[in-house]
Amino acid sequence: MNSEVAIDQLVAEMGELIASITLAETENTIVPRFNQSKTVAYVNAEFRVHDDIPEELKQGIFSRPISYPAKLRFANATKRDDSKKDIRGLSIRLSNVDGTVLWGNPGFQDFVLNSHPALFVATPEDFLAFIRAQQQGKIKMLLFFLNPFNPHLKALFTVLKSQKNHLSPFDVRYWSTVPFRLGELGNQVVKYSVLPCSDYETTDTVNGGEHQLRAAIKAHLQQSPACFHFAVQKQTDPKSMPIEDASVIWDEEVSPFIPVATIKIADQDINNPEILANGERCSFNPWQCLAAHEPLGRMNLVRRLVYAKAAELRNKE
Repeated sequence: MNSEVAIDQLVAEMGELIASITLAETENTIVPRFNQSKTVAYVNAEFRVHDDIPEELKQGIFSRPISYPAKLRFANATKRDDSKKDIRGLSIRLSNVDGTVLWGNPGFQDFVLNSHPALFVATPEDFLAFIRAQQQGKIKMLLFFLNPFNPHLKALFTVLKSQKNHLSPFDVRYWSTVPFRLGELGNQVVKYSVLPCSDYETTDTVNGGEHQLRAAIKAHLQQSPACFHFAVQKQTDPKSMPIEDASVIWDEEVSPFIPVATIKIADQDINNPEILANGERCSFNPWQCLAAHEPLGRMNLVRRLVYAKAAELRNKE
């Protein structure tokens, strides 16, 4: 593992490198996201907290049975063409949330997830090394993974394993990958996962090509509402379920995910150009949250300002 670097140094260099990479990929005055770059769909949803969850999980937004209006952004991590293998992203923003937020605007709670249960690197130092390599081109990227003095073979394996072809974002499972506090008091540590629970499932490619995932979402909603369970996994062993190593998958046999809410998505106009443009302009940050859901670990500390700087760059007039 690399020696730790001060958070402000990491944020400063990451911010500069990400700005350089994304500005170079600007198309039609639109600066893309560094990650989860393509908006597949931007939808309205209902986030309903269950009334029968374990008492210790009744914290923050889960403290009582209530329904929150939600915005969901489904995305591809890197590919503009939906037919290509990729990691898929899901960002969630709840509104009408009571309580003081740690960062951002009052009344909102964000969750940022993707379709693999862990990150491909363990630490923010390793992620910075990856960004440096990415900026320098494909050969440097290859050397990042295969460097004989400091190989990142586990990272390469994770990248290859996590990129998949998907028929529909509604049939994909998503994970927070990094840990969060649960509750303002006590020491509960959790990860989140969003699991499909729809009655309908996409079994064949819909309108194959660049926007086939968006077409699959539309076809699904015309058949039936989409459903996801939002679930919590408790840390039961700090050694095998570390906070500071984002590349470790927490064993679900040791600590199963417990559903605490249900997300419902009704049929709506997902092809409206203005709605899609809003999906490109919007931004999410794991620190847009109540204190009961505080992000934990150095990877999350870096994310707060790096995400904010990237959002400012994308929306700069």
